[in-house]
Amino acid sequence: MTGLYLCVDLAVLIIPLAVSFEPKMRFVAQWRDFWPTNLAVMGFFIAWDVWFTSEGIWGFNPEYLLGPELFGLPLEEWLFFICIPYACVFTYASLKHLVNRNPFENASLPLGISGTILCGVLCLQFSDAWYTFSASLLAGLFLAWMTASGVKWAKVFWLTYFVILLPFFVSNGVLTGIKFWEYPLLHNDSHLIRDFIVWYNPEHFTGWRIFSMPVDDLIYGSLLIGLHIAGFEFLQNRRLKKVAQ
Repeated sequence: MTGLYLCVDLAVLIIPLAVSFEPKMRFVAQWRDFWPTNLAVMGFFIAWDVWFTSEGIWGFNPEYLLGPELFGLPLEEWLFFICIPYACVFTYASLKHLVNRNPFENASLPLGISGTILCGVLCLQFSDAWYTFSASLLAGLFLAWMTASGVKWAKVFWLTYFVILLPFFVSNGVLTGIKFWEYPLLHNDSHLIRDFIVWYNPEHFTGWRIFSMPVDDLIYGSLLIGLHIAGFEFLQNRRLKKVAQ
């Protein structure tokens, strides 16, 4: 189906974008903090994406794309780095506003330490697998910084991360194996994947998949979400300090 990747992007974006104008939430008023952050983080991830695509570490099935490309990446991949972060930061801002008793109130430190250690182990174990190594190294550094600095928003970051896991599995499942629910819950056989929008070179990730999605995407996703939240909070705090002066 031509345009399926675009449909996934829009399906992720449509509800958060519509609710952004809801009077009580007014996430639209926080666009001044989201869009500069998104552009900065997007630039980093696009550069990473261009490199990995050119090296054959991952790629795209033209059967599900509209056709236009920029720097070797399909239009839909560019939109991915707008739609997914928008939905995630919108979720973060909503949870921050609505949740009074965060179940991760006292879990940020152990989760941050555990995540950092896990990323370090993966770096050592898969030093020759470029996707696993680079995602684990960068996510590990981010988690180490977030944990050591003791930022107040870390508890909402973890809540957001776990809340979005289900839609994350669905959207990434479609991208990596159209009918993802037909695959085993956990397996390491890439040959099982029969149809996909995005493919991965099995030499450059752990090989393990949740349905069709490489488990490595959980680490990559934490970095994508985390950098957006960090930038979003930085700009918000800077703006509020200027207002208070």
